[in-house]
Amino acid sequence: LQRPLAAWACWRRALGFLPEYAPAQQALNDLERSPQIPAAAKTALRFQPPSSPQRRQRWDRLFQHRDLEDLDDATAAFAELAEQDPDDDPAWYNSGICLAWQGRNVEAIAALDRAVTLRAAEQFDSAVDTWILAEVLRQGDGAESLCDDLAFAWNLECDEPTAEEWLSSWTGMVPTLTPIDPATGRPQPGAPRAYTWLDRGMPAPRDDLSLRDLPRVLAQVLHFPNRLRLSSPDPVMLDRVCAHVTTAYDGRVRAQSREATPLPLPLLDAALWNFRLPPGLDAQTEARLRRSAVEHYYEDVWVHVPRHSLEDKSPLEAAALVCEGNVVLKAKLAAVVRFREQLAERPWTANLYQGYPFDRLRRRLGLELVEPTTVDLKDFSCMSARDLASTETGNLDEASLIEAYESASAFKHDHLTAHFAAELAKRNPPGLARLDTPALIATLVREAIRENKPDAALQWLDQGRKLNGGRDHRTFDVWSAEVLSRNGDPVAAASLFEQLLANDPTNAQLALNAAETLLDNGFPRHARPFLVRARNLGREAGHIGITARAETLLDAEPFES
Repeated sequence: LQRPLAAWACWRRALGFLPEYAPAQQALNDLERSPQIPAAAKTALRFQPPSSPQRRQRWDRLFQHRDLEDLDDATAAFAELAEQDPDDDPAWYNSGICLAWQGRNVEAIAALDRAVTLRAAEQFDSAVDTWILAEVLRQGDGAESLCDDLAFAWNLECDEPTAEEWLSSWTGMVPTLTPIDPATGRPQPGAPRAYTWLDRGMPAPRDDLSLRDLPRVLAQVLHFPNRLRLSSPDPVMLDRVCAHVTTAYDGRVRAQSREATPLPLPLLDAALWNFRLPPGLDAQTEARLRRSAVEHYYEDVWVHVPRHSLEDKSPLEAAALVCEGNVVLKAKLAAVVRFREQLAERPWTANLYQGYPFDRLRRRLGLELVEPTTVDLKDFSCMSARDLASTETGNLDEASLIEAYESASAFKHDHLTAHFAAELAKRNPPGLARLDTPALIATLVREAIRENKPDAALQWLDQGRKLNGGRDHRTFDVWSAEVLSRNGDPVAAASLFEQLLANDPTNAQLALNAAETLLDNGFPRHARPFLVRARNLGREAGHIGITARAETLLDAEPFES
């Protein structure tokens, strides 16, 4: 039931009745030595004493009529103490521990939350340790509404020919082990066929591979008769690929149900391992890629995901409030990071994490470092937003400038990223070729528009056309037309869209995009010819969706005569 604290209490209670009861002692030993679960899930807990002589007297008077060996009695006693004195943090903590030992995880988290609030300002380390326990409890049975690490799944209905067609058409669909009947050596009757769905084929093993070269796992796939089950710890990616499958087969594959269940404690970091390495890599390259994956996941991806444990804020959002003096969120954020660190310290995952120092993550979030010597303070890749914002770009060499830009872009904050993107666009160094140039220019364009500087946006697009030998010229032309439309110049925008269509006269999607851009900015008369073209091209090419959208807009919009 994912309740290790309650299991520990049950086994201890059994030994209280029968000290020589071997199964309970063995269970406790197995829990203590388990290499798969984090330290907080297997730590022996004890009641904490009252914090003052006055509270000691009150506790003693109440305990005269209570049996603290009885969990029901102890739970009621500490709840009464907390009710009498709402600022009695040890009473709240002990109440939370009693509830955790009983498996009442939701109530336990609420009590521990109160203890953290009381302790954060003056007993910070104790508050952190308290909230780490809440990280264990929220994964347990009954606390699903507070769980932060989930496995998601879509169940899809389809006929067998369609399933076979889809499974065989994707080059990244890799069969995995199917349960074998030990008696026959063949797949068990009724057992599903299992696949790992990758976003691309596996690259050849090379010592110059980067994380960008590795295939990512889109979903794990189980093929049952007339049914597919797609699962992933990434809900956004899973919804996207599910929509891709159902749309691609136009009604032949139907979404039946969506599920979300807490991940088991040994697999809490499952989302981290959504990449695959090609076989045959040398040990040094494999270690480098694993370490790169850990850094990217925690410092660029995980920091953006909201968490119940951080009051429904992402780690970066919590870090911003910590900078404003929110000491309670600071304790909770420190606890969440420490708990992830415990996952990395488990013996069975040590090789996967490749010695990743979580002080990199603490630095990213602006928290105090535990072992400062493990982090290079000149390393831009894990700098906080505040440190990056104060970095002068003029004196940075090419490699440092690119690293700072990539680090800043991971914050998804245009104002911060534009600081470095502008310098790169002006210098146009050779290393720019390995970056996503449209993404870089898009940052500068969005920031210019935010500052109400459309001319600056168009100038950045002109600069973008000069980068990488004009490779992304068409993309920048489309964006220029959008900027012109937004800036109230529909004639220039329509003219540019006409030029683009002249070079790609059968592109129904481009015609529809042109029309919608002009409509969104209040120019229906200029949009109408593009809608007509989108409808006609869509009909000719059999693009049902584009045709229907164009017809809907033509019917709905009051065009000028």
